[in-house]
Amino acid sequence: MTLFERFRAWQDHRRWHRLACERALAEFALTHAERTVGAHVLRLGAQEAVVRVMYANGRIPLGRCWYAVPRDGGAVRELSFEDVALMESPWR
Repeated sequence: MTLFERFRAWQDHRRWHRLACERALAEFALTHAERTVGAHVLRLGAQEAVVRVMYANGRIPLGRCWYAVPRDGGAVRELSFEDVALMESPWR
């Protein structure tokens, strides 16, 4: 793989990472009234990303929601903690 091909692959990875976070944050804004703190990708697959959205709920630790974001532009769906328990620690 040439340097240019590696650079393009890295760019594509970063673009997909950013898009997954943006789509999860947009979905959170549509369904919740809380203010978001940020988003973090837990798993970035070729076809789907799992994103954790943290929000300010007036408590420590922050509230969390998880979303499955498909790469093809399909509907973003909210996941339960049981769906992401192997990727997520309850103390994070």
